[in-house]
Amino acid sequence: MNNTTKRKLFTVIIGTLSFVLVGVVAGIAIGAPVSNAVILATWIGLGVSLFEVLYIQAPLGIAFRKLSPLKHAVLYAGLILILYVTGLAFLVLYFAPPSTAEAIIARIPITLPVVFLISVTIMLVLRVVSFIGGKNLLHLLTGRYQRPLQENRAFLFIDLKGSTKITEKLGVVRAREFISEFIFDVSKAVTDNRGDIYKFMGDGIVAVWRHDDRSSISDAVSAVLDARKALARRSKHYREIYGYEAEFRAGLHAGVVIASEQGDLRRSIEFNGDHINIAARLEQKAKEHDLPLVFSEAVAEELAGSGFEAESFGQETVKGYSKPIRLFKLKQA
Repeated sequence: MNNTTKRKLFTVIIGTLSFVLVGVVAGIAIGAPVSNAVILATWIGLGVSLFEVLYIQAPLGIAFRKLSPLKHAVLYAGLILILYVTGLAFLVLYFAPPSTAEAIIARIPITLPVVFLISVTIMLVLRVVSFIGGKNLLHLLTGRYQRPLQENRAFLFIDLKGSTKITEKLGVVRAREFISEFIFDVSKAVTDNRGDIYKFMGDGIVAVWRHDDRSSISDAVSAVLDARKALARRSKHYREIYGYEAEFRAGLHAGVVIASEQGDLRRSIEFNGDHINIAARLEQKAKEHDLPLVFSEAVAEELAGSGFEAESFGQETVKGYSKPIRLFKLKQA
């Protein structure tokens, strides 16, 4: 099981447990037996969480996400209703004593609206987790970055190749669909290799790894290679649907940055420092030299003995820095 799947299943477990917790409290409030509330809440919570995480938030759910808000709400309500009816039928037929069946059915006018309310709440929680990430949500709730902290991080900037031309040819809407698929493919390669998506930048992403040991650099390089393989496997799909293949350029650098909470009404965790700026400049160098990946000397040193061979191809200045930086690429790239 890859790391991305593990993270999704963990999110499903969190959503299901949250549903059960709220469902038990609501069940007690309306006088339902705790065991009944647990069974029904587990079934509905698991169904909603799986649907949200493995379908809505996955490439399979692209068509669903394009629906109007009204159609979206109606179909989601239909799913919840199906889960509720099947869960209730199982409860009445196989678990609850026959003497309590009438009471269970009599509470439907109360339990059904409660189920819809809990489902909407858990759906919103799951989407918040998907938007800002489970780790970031935990850090924001615990206040880890309320005071700035120094952290050693590796940053990978990935940018779609030829995005301007693609947008001109396909139009804004079709180009956005192309970019969305590209970001799905690239993001999975990052999370499969223990990375986190720090930001989405128009037609690219910024990924980050906690740089506690050399394995984080190897993981970042593996993410680049896996992303290229994923796009190569789907090249026929991209050509048939959009008329273009998806390719990218990437820059990788690592070092100590400042991590802190930023914002007022809307808060987020931000990284600041020269090292993240250097990673962004290296991505520009990859574009200039038509290379899939350009990285710094600090990264090259960390790759020693990892199985990846680094090759220096020059020393150049980058925007914003007066001193030249040695540029490296992979020998097999």
